[in-house]
Amino acid sequence: QSDLTMGRKKSSKSSKPSKQSKPSKQSLFKVTKTDPDKVTLFEKVAGGICLLLFIIVWLSSASSPFVFGIAIYHEAYGLALGIALVTCFSYAPWKKGFIANSIHQVYAYYSHRYMRKTTIVCEGGKPNPKNDQQTFFAVHPHGAFCIGWAFLYCHDMMQHIRFCFSPFLFMTPFFRLFSRCVGNPGSASKDSMISYMRKGESLALPPGGFEEATLTSLDDERVFIKKRTGFVRLCLQHGIAIRPVYAFGEKNCYWNIQGAFKSRLAVNRYGLPTILAWGNLLVPWLPKPQAEMYIVVGKPLKLPKIEKPTKAEVVAWHAKYIAALTQLYENHKQAAYGPSSKTMKLELW
Repeated sequence: QSDLTMGRKKSSKSSKPSKQSKPSKQSLFKVTKTDPDKVTLFEKVAGGICLLLFIIVWLSSASSPFVFGIAIYHEAYGLALGIALVTCFSYAPWKKGFIANSIHQVYAYYSHRYMRKTTIVCEGGKPNPKNDQQTFFAVHPHGAFCIGWAFLYCHDMMQHIRFCFSPFLFMTPFFRLFSRCVGNPGSASKDSMISYMRKGESLALPPGGFEEATLTSLDDERVFIKKRTGFVRLCLQHGIAIRPVYAFGEKNCYWNIQGAFKSRLAVNRYGLPTILAWGNLLVPWLPKPQAEMYIVVGKPLKLPKIEKPTKAEVVAWHAKYIAALTQLYENHKQAAYGPSSKTMKLELW
């Protein structure tokens, strides 16, 4: 991982968003770039292990309450005690020490090296906890397992950002403990997010949620955003800027079953995923190793503070956010995919 930061762009005090134009090379800050010719086999394998562990903990954590109950029923008290201890430790108010910081550093260095190539760039400057105003990072697309989101989560430049996970997932002890070691996690419940905002924290969230995961396709770029206005309302109420983030290459990480979207999206409303994904040929939970990630953190869209925004105001600023996200996609798609992507369009659902 290399830091190639060249400077910072001063933030404007105006609350009115300006029309985004194609960024110049001078306005792009490349914070991470892996050279496929210089990544060793060990680094690639270590990155794969990091990602696999992340995904396994993610998927298995939901079962921990049931495993605890079964352990008690079958008098497997050692297993039950282990789960209880992990639960207590995951909720204890501790600060990161040597072990947690070491786990973070391992993930920050190795995780993205599993991919063939990973690049992370920021428009107008990388996030800075000292100089930046409070910001909401809206990350797209969700993908099958949020690989772009995961790379940002463990990146050093994002450690002051509160990454908001599914409330149920964040409650589970193993994932809660693991995520606290790797980054700065939080709950995506409305009350929790309001609490973080009132404390002056910057947040990150994939607004598309499970619906955007359902829409994941190797052939098309899709975001589920047309009905996602809640985060815009919260940002208006607290006067928080929104930075659109797009992870090019997320769609190439996994094959996902297509069709029956109406029924599957209806199920997603109950907080249930409806994907059937396959990545690595041998270890399907891992992303395809030949995939390349090009993650762009866009310039902030500055919102005014309106304690009680009307529906019309929320709709208007939501439309401006969609315009900024679409422009971000148009500005960077050829850098991510090459000249053949010139006619590609971002599908808005």
